[in-house]
Amino acid sequence: MGPIKRFICFAVIFENIHLGLTERSVSQNDESGYCLKLENRVSALGNVMKNLQDEKIMTEKKMDYIRQEIITSKSQYEVKFNILEKELKTTKEQLSNANDIVTKLENYMRLNGLKIDEIEDISGLGVAEDTAEKEKRMLLPSTSTSSVAFSASLINHQENLSVYQKIRFDYVITNVGSGYNPVTGVFKATVPGLYFFTVVIMSHATEDIETQIVKNGIQIVNTYSGDSTTWNQGSQSVVLQLTAGDNVYIQIQNNKGVNDGNIRIFGQSWSSFSGFLIANTQ
Repeated sequence: MGPIKRFICFAVIFENIHLGLTERSVSQNDESGYCLKLENRVSALGNVMKNLQDEKIMTEKKMDYIRQEIITSKSQYEVKFNILEKELKTTKEQLSNANDIVTKLENYMRLNGLKIDEIEDISGLGVAEDTAEKEKRMLLPSTSTSSVAFSASLINHQENLSVYQKIRFDYVITNVGSGYNPVTGVFKATVPGLYFFTVVIMSHATEDIETQIVKNGIQIVNTYSGDSTTWNQGSQSVVLQLTAGDNVYIQIQNNKGVNDGNIRIFGQSWSSFSGFLIANTQ
């Protein structure tokens, strides 16, 4: 028996003697019995403390897991919020571009002798024109053969693109006049006139990409999409004068400072290409 345990045993015996619980001298067997009981109690307390320590470790692990879940959820909500915020910004920019286009169209109509109050509501709710002269001044002809409009989005992510490569928007939403080819990504004008085109490109998270609207192989306007922390949409619009047979498409810009490595575009309908005939000049 070690000196510490012996001391503890003597202390217990002394306490029992002091309280009058024992009236005779404690024998060696009694001493051993007390010490054994005390050792058992100490061992039991040790087991309890070990169990408590294990529970403490498990609780800390659970707390760490919950804390990480909270951080992850917060990050996901922040990403979604940033995407919605950028969508709102893009929508505002498109609205501003549309207002500019309306102003340009009004100027175009004035220069060509067209009157805004004589344009028929093509939905059929407007007042019907009663003279052939008024029909000639309509912005959109009443015949369906002159209606041209298309809209296509990117369903699948496009990977490993190269500079000057055409972007093929594979999901056709609208294709009145069949001018857009989803296999090549090229719109071919079948009717000469004034056309409006717009493109929206979403980059992958923390990446950037530059594209451009091209007419007959000639760069017209550029689009930048990118963000250092999340996804980002870039948009661009343009009004073009086309003749029958002219081609318009979207391609990767030749800028190695931005478009390098695995050049890719985010799909899932976050990227799109649209256009329509504003006025037939035939």
